[in-house]
Amino acid sequence: MHPITQDFRPLFFSRKESAADHSFQELLIDKKDTVILDLFSGQKKELFKVRNPKTRLSATELDKHFNLWAEGKNVDQEGVWVYYPWARRMLHILEKAEFVELRTSRNKHKITSAEQNHLLEKKIGIVGLSVGNAVALTLATERICGHLKLADFDTLELSNLNRIKTGLHNIGTNKAILTAREIAEIDPFIEIECYTDGITEQNITQFITENGNLDLLVEECDELNIKILCRNEAKKHRIPVLMETSDKGMLDVERFDLQPDRPILHGLLKDIPEEKLKHISEKDRLPLVLKMVNALNGSKRGKLSLVEIGQTISTWPQLASAVTLGAGVVTDVSRRILLNQYSESGRYYVDLEDIVGDKIPKPKPVHTNPYEPFNIDEAIVLADTVPYSNSDYIAEDIIQEIVNAACQAPSTGNDQPWKWLYRNGRLHLFHDRYRSYSFGDFDQIASNLSFGACYENLLLKSYEAGLTISGNIFPLGDDSILIASIAFYKTAPEQDFEPVHDPQLVHGIFERCTNRNPSLPVPLSNAQYEALKSAAESINGATFHYITDQQQILTIGEIIGACDRVRLLNPKGHHDFVAREMRWTPQDAEKSKAGIDIRTLGLDGAQQAAMAIIKDEDITGTLKDIDGGQALIEVSMKTVSTASAIGIITLPQYSYRDFFRGGMSLQRLWLKAEELGFAVHPLISPFYLFPRVLHGNGAGLDDSEVGKLKELRKKFLDVVPLGENKAEVFLVKLAKAEKPHIKSYRLPLDETLFIINPES
Repeated sequence: MHPITQDFRPLFFSRKESAADHSFQELLIDKKDTVILDLFSGQKKELFKVRNPKTRLSATELDKHFNLWAEGKNVDQEGVWVYYPWARRMLHILEKAEFVELRTSRNKHKITSAEQNHLLEKKIGIVGLSVGNAVALTLATERICGHLKLADFDTLELSNLNRIKTGLHNIGTNKAILTAREIAEIDPFIEIECYTDGITEQNITQFITENGNLDLLVEECDELNIKILCRNEAKKHRIPVLMETSDKGMLDVERFDLQPDRPILHGLLKDIPEEKLKHISEKDRLPLVLKMVNALNGSKRGKLSLVEIGQTISTWPQLASAVTLGAGVVTDVSRRILLNQYSESGRYYVDLEDIVGDKIPKPKPVHTNPYEPFNIDEAIVLADTVPYSNSDYIAEDIIQEIVNAACQAPSTGNDQPWKWLYRNGRLHLFHDRYRSYSFGDFDQIASNLSFGACYENLLLKSYEAGLTISGNIFPLGDDSILIASIAFYKTAPEQDFEPVHDPQLVHGIFERCTNRNPSLPVPLSNAQYEALKSAAESINGATFHYITDQQQILTIGEIIGACDRVRLLNPKGHHDFVAREMRWTPQDAEKSKAGIDIRTLGLDGAQQAAMAIIKDEDITGTLKDIDGGQALIEVSMKTVSTASAIGIITLPQYSYRDFFRGGMSLQRLWLKAEELGFAVHPLISPFYLFPRVLHGNGAGLDDSEVGKLKELRKKFLDVVPLGENKAEVFLVKLAKAEKPHIKSYRLPLDETLFIINPES
């Protein structure tokens, strides 16, 4: 499509020519409502003034100069008359050369006369006329070109007026047309072309090359594929490209004129297949934007806004102050490029918050751990207070194998809160509260579940070694860090010993893992359901609840996501997640041997990008203030939407012992599900948060969070009527999925198990 040539170009009348004067008179007769402004004499007098800088001419002297010049002339026919059809205005102004001389006179000598004349011949293209509107107007106002090409398919809306300086009467006008009109009203002699279809694969070559190549391309559009298309075409024709993002004053300069082999966007997209860049999927859009503009280096509010696009806002925000600053930066750099005063490529920042900002950083909240690291000497004292019982001595290598298996149990955030002491023929399980202290371990629920799960592993591995065990659970009471004292027997003793539910499950201990991979909702057969139910309910008092109704599953997913959101936006919950739980690089995971390797989360590109952004506590703090972060709910609903079923385990009483026994139940269920080929994905944030409201008087929560959780609790009970004083142990997604390639690490055994006998 050829560029539109009407509706934005003024009409010129040189009345010295009779035909032009006739047309002028006819237009005024036809357009009787035309406003006529005769500016000629004032401009001519001002021209006399700037041409005589050494003399301060008075108004009388200027009148004298003008009258002397006007002798014998028909002043009405001097200069040029310009008609603006969209405004119904007729202006009498200086002819082009004098007009340009006068209008640019205040540029001297920041721009010399020779430089200004050189710039008159330059042609600049601008793609995208939101930010580009300010750029175009600044380029035109400074008059660093004589020809502008403007491309945008969009029309002006009210929401654009937060950054586009125009009037309400222009709403509904194409942005390129609007910009062209505003430039014409500043300087009607700048040649302008408008592409109101925007830039496409069909017209990009025409835009860049028709009637002579552009001297410079300014790209300010929103569409990623058009950004790439513009650069590839500019590179082909060796045209420099500028882009300003209106965030931290970031400016990209790509000198394809001087570096024709330079990769587009500084090579940031070099590893992405060309086909993927041509057909950008919705899920790839955010990761590509982040990669393209290195948004993680953007302003905090810019990054915050990225994760809220499509949630609380519809598009990338831009402020008038930033757009105005960006327009000035682009114009300055454009001028120096066109005058051969600047020859480099690169990415630059004019960050006002950094340049004009508080130099003393605001204090960050201090997160302290009230517990001391595990002390083996104190543990020995506690172990020795438990009354002795008959127990067979077991070889150290067997104890190591058993404890190693026990340590493969799940724990919240993979914190591995256990320590083991083998002494006097008994194995003692201790709670390392220094490791487990976290927002997620309210009332030690999460830790006690982990202890029950590792106890179940120990039971299975002992049985495989030909041993039976007798466990004294919480032998010194709930307040003690001694969780269990375990005796081993090579033959079953007369006293009670722990029965083994399914000895074959021992083979899955080292294979068991959280599986967050993309899944399929393959229904469970009756036999599979009965096997899972039997495994979970083999613990006395345990109940397995099973949900397959899709609407109920989505409702539970919404509740889980809302609880995840409460946790992540809570300052302590956020700190635990970011600093204590997550391992953001493979190197960190390998080094710590604990926590959750981010690679195991099964995140797509957009989710990884969002995760990187919400690491910042200032961002999550603002998200909370604006009631943002709703995307977390959508992530959870998407996760559960592919569930074969949602499983829930409860025990009768809200007590340490029932949570411990619940840990045994969940481990039996988990191992059985793995044996049946199902992926297990715990989604238990509701069961870690609801107790804070039900049993902790809102501990660690503000009033808003308490209110949200009460509403979510009511909604949850409408789906699963559990009652209020049960041990709510496990909430899990079951589905079919490929096995993860990466599993969580475990601490070295020598940091977890201590074998100390009196004689040693």
